[in-house]
Amino acid sequence: MNSKLLIVSDLGRLKAYKFDTTLEGTPHLELLEEAVLEPAHHRFADEVTDLAGRRGSPTQRNWGAPLADDHNIQLETRRRLRKEIAGHIQRLAQSHPELGVWLAIQKEINYQILETLPGVTRQRIENNLPCDLVKAGKAELVKWFAPHLARRSVAH
Repeated sequence: MNSKLLIVSDLGRLKAYKFDTTLEGTPHLELLEEAVLEPAHHRFADEVTDLAGRRGSPTQRNWGAPLADDHNIQLETRRRLRKEIAGHIQRLAQSHPELGVWLAIQKEINYQILETLPGVTRQRIENNLPCDLVKAGKAELVKWFAPHLARRSVAH
């Protein structure tokens, strides 16, 4: 059997599956781990709670002025989430050294996560789909990846 470690992720959630075929040749998908990344689900107003530091509502004269200073908190949160996802991928790849690694990561963050991964883990990635399949069910994941698994097992 030609088993793979399938990891699907977006900025808020990561799921890891063991993907292989049965003896009869039918694809089988087993959920190994699911992680919900909490900072992705927090609102910006919940992060910035210092009411004394906020500016009041703008007057009509300076209507275009921002209500608060731009601290790049949202950009920093996204960077930390990408780093956390890369850490999960690295840990999963290390804990399953016998499995080839397949990724399906949201297109907007795919490249940045690949760049964050260490070279050893990046070399183990056999298949990388830049699409968001986190909310996809097992049947849909099998539909996306079964042709790749069949092609790999024929090549070996």
